[in-house]
Amino acid sequence: MDKKVPSIMDAAGWMALPIGLMWSASFLCTMYGAERPLLSMLSTALGIISIYTLYKQLTNYRKFYPSVSWLHVLRLSFVTCLLAGLLTDAVQYLYFLYLDNGRLLSLLGNAFQSEEYREAWKQMMPDVNLDEMQKLVQSMTVRDIMLQLVFYNVLLALPVSLIAALPVRAPQPPNKEINNKS
Repeated sequence: MDKKVPSIMDAAGWMALPIGLMWSASFLCTMYGAERPLLSMLSTALGIISIYTLYKQLTNYRKFYPSVSWLHVLRLSFVTCLLAGLLTDAVQYLYFLYLDNGRLLSLLGNAFQSEEYREAWKQMMPDVNLDEMQKLVQSMTVRDIMLQLVFYNVLLALPVSLIAALPVRAPQPPNKEINNKS
């Protein structure tokens, strides 16, 4: 008897919760990691662990529902990443609304004052006026920042979902050794 395969949204909804929580924690570690290198390393580790967790979730899903195709698993992975990104967007919005208090923009302003940063920026983009760029960055609102982050999270969903889904294979049937000894 075959188990009924749940809809992609139902399965992705449950799978996205731990991934979104890890991404949210990673974001918060990144925000406070400028002054604390250990938090910055934790942020990177959480990102890597989240991909492995998604891979394990997809592998278990495919073991439990062996009739699904790899394309189904890829779609499930993508929808899971999109939903996890939505949870992360909500946490990011709340962070910028209540906790940041202009901290990110002041860090960016200080970076623009650094001579090393200015030289690196001039080498990468020589035709951009750094003073105008600094004014533009410092005039950003929470809405502007969130639009950028939502776009970034959607763009990030495809490669992350692909990395997690690529190694997922169909479960192998158990070996049945037949002993024909007389």
